[in-house]
Amino acid sequence: MRYLVFVIAAAVLVFVLPPVGHVQEDTPQPTILPALPGVPKTGNPKIEYALTELLEIRLSLGPESMKSHAALRDIDMSGDMVRVVVEAKEPAGPRGTATAAALLPVQNRLESLGGRMETQYENLVQGLIRIEQIESLADTPHVRFIRLPFKAFPQEILSEGVNTTKATGWKALSPYRVRDEVKICILDAGFTGYSALLGTELPASVVTRSFRADGNLLANKHGTGCAEIVYDMVPNARLYLANFGTDVEHGRAVDWIIEQGIHIVSYSMGWYNAGRGDGTGPIGAHVKKAADAGVVWVSAAGNSAEKHWKGTFSDSNSNGWHNFAADNEVLNFWVPAYTITGAWLRWDNWGSWSGTSYSGSNQDYDLYLWVWTGSNWMSVTSSKGRQTGSQWPTEAISGWYSTSSRYWGISIQRYNASQAVNFNLLATGSSQPIQYNDPWNSLSIPADSPYVITVGATDWNTDSYHVYSSRGPTNDGRVKPDFSAPAGTSGVTYGTRSFFGTSASTPHMAGAFGLILEKTPFTAAQVRALLENRARDLGTAGKDNQFGVGRVQLVK
Repeated sequence: MRYLVFVIAAAVLVFVLPPVGHVQEDTPQPTILPALPGVPKTGNPKIEYALTELLEIRLSLGPESMKSHAALRDIDMSGDMVRVVVEAKEPAGPRGTATAAALLPVQNRLESLGGRMETQYENLVQGLIRIEQIESLADTPHVRFIRLPFKAFPQEILSEGVNTTKATGWKALSPYRVRDEVKICILDAGFTGYSALLGTELPASVVTRSFRADGNLLANKHGTGCAEIVYDMVPNARLYLANFGTDVEHGRAVDWIIEQGIHIVSYSMGWYNAGRGDGTGPIGAHVKKAADAGVVWVSAAGNSAEKHWKGTFSDSNSNGWHNFAADNEVLNFWVPAYTITGAWLRWDNWGSWSGTSYSGSNQDYDLYLWVWTGSNWMSVTSSKGRQTGSQWPTEAISGWYSTSSRYWGISIQRYNASQAVNFNLLATGSSQPIQYNDPWNSLSIPADSPYVITVGATDWNTDSYHVYSSRGPTNDGRVKPDFSAPAGTSGVTYGTRSFFGTSASTPHMAGAFGLILEKTPFTAAQVRALLENRARDLGTAGKDNQFGVGRVQLVK
């Protein structure tokens, strides 16, 4: 019942509290929180906490309150049904056979409960189910865990980059050999308005495919802006435009990319909490599968350098709350009005990676979200998942909470843990560097993968580092990004010099790679070596965790 109090408090805040004035006014003061009573957690440990919340609201306040909460938290619903991903247990045996044997009883049970199967990939079933039936689904012996789908985020803050990378001269060169056309896939959230650009800002024809459950290729304009840059860089390439909405759909898109014989993927997307930051995890497995098939995967580093904090759990006053500083247990960040407010927490107790999941964590920490009223912190909501040994070490809160510009706060509570773990925390929605900001290790996923070319952002005109651009190293100590490339460029989709973020940098890098691949007899490994040799070294001499080997250029 404690959660329901938070929901009501949030509603009062959103619609009653007056807007905060200037940023400089009413600045939150360091806060020590009262210890929480040790209330046992309820709910099925095989169900993600956000779904347990949704069920409690449905049973206590009714279907309309449930739908309002789902909209607030950006949870996908279709009528009275919620979209979920069911992780199936895999019996012993050959991988493919085991997966097929595990999925069928899960699909059958989902449908017998009135649900609808949408798609599947490996040991995952994505479908829709009434929230009242979710516990019955979880009780199925073949079900390992039920969660919300993972979602990727376009890496935009939101061309001149063609000249900056010195691609112009290369485009005019005759190829050294006759090669089948280079195939480049922009794998993204959507391609609004692409058809109006065919024959001008895009090739006269492109191959399109949507892997979203609703089939909506036009769900977002982000991919269109990225495709414009790829076409500017390498106009003779064959472009493939594919989009997805969830991790399950992403896996199916990767299989299609391999089947199509794609040479290069331009990937300006990023995931949070989808792995431990060392290249493992489901998305990391997808890109490794593509790399093993010969696909060159070019991935955005992310835009989280100013929204990231990392540290080791510390409780100097023994009240159960993490001390971000000796006198402060609430990390604050400023969020503009009508912006999704989020907090994504992970810690280093993942267990082993099996190829489909992690063995899980027995260190239980919780995440709390507060709002600053001008004089004190008011509780809004929390994420109190159960880590009893098989669940991932993550907690997340994200929703449309902010209807006026104000300070929000994040706290971490030790619920049942014997280890002082290392945390990575990301605050989304912040328009300024968060309190205690630490830009290192702020890579999104799969920028942490050894199987991708990771790209950071530099200014198209001055080569200065864009401060939002995520930095390495990875959690296993590798240097990332690999290259940096221009951002702040122009196009029809985003306008004049207004496409910022590693989203804009990535298609420049993918295009540079494709242009050399198109014009030379070199292998992909040789093309990468050539680009590394010709990159303009920036920052610390040699490869570093800010610029990589330097800003990509085709002529030294």
